[in-house]
Amino acid sequence: MSVVRLLYVDDNKINSQIDNLRKKLKNVGFDLDETFLDLSNDHYKKRDKSTGRVILDKAKIQSYVNDNCMNENFDIVASDYDFKDVYLDGFELLKWIKNECTSKKHRLRRAKFCLYSSEQDKVAKTFDTPKKVKSLIKLKIDEFIDRDRIPEELTRLTVTPKEIYKHKDHLIKFLEKYPDLVFNSVYPKFKGKKLSDIAHEIDKDLPNGIDFQKNLVELTIAHLIDLNKFED
Repeated sequence: MSVVRLLYVDDNKINSQIDNLRKKLKNVGFDLDETFLDLSNDHYKKRDKSTGRVILDKAKIQSYVNDNCMNENFDIVASDYDFKDVYLDGFELLKWIKNECTSKKHRLRRAKFCLYSSEQDKVAKTFDTPKKVKSLIKLKIDEFIDRDRIPEELTRLTVTPKEIYKHKDHLIKFLEKYPDLVFNSVYPKFKGKKLSDIAHEIDKDLPNGIDFQKNLVELTIAHLIDLNKFED
């Protein structure tokens, strides 16, 4: 059974939705492995020196994501919109996560990003200027979900086939299935490297990783021709 890895961010627990999501995914052949970034935890809070108000500590939240999430193979990142904080909301947090993992080519960039809210109409009204609308478009969130429909919408997002096949992502996925196997032949520059290290070079678009993919395609076609015994 395939596993769906979910990272979700909220300042309230959504246990019932997660339990329902697990059941729905199981019905279509998936197990759920969820990670909860709980912003109600005092560790992620601090006191604003200017107002004396308790607010979210953005630096600590970012530190957690950097240390624990950026290079993990999450399939979905979902965040509540309203953290009841004057300085940080789910949109701004997802924007930072997505920009960070995209610019630094972390594995997390391959996840689908979703924002959810129990007040979708209210949230929509906050994007009331061209600048804000432009920022929303640039972020390219995969789904904006009604909080009550999290199980249904994330299940749909999981089972919907990807429209674009990406050879590199497919190759990385299979290399990472056997991370500790050591590469010995065919491509001399990778001799002695673990398959997980090769996946990393491919993922980061490093020169040897790009050259290895070209070499692999040439070998595959040569092997295909040999197997089929094509005539000149």
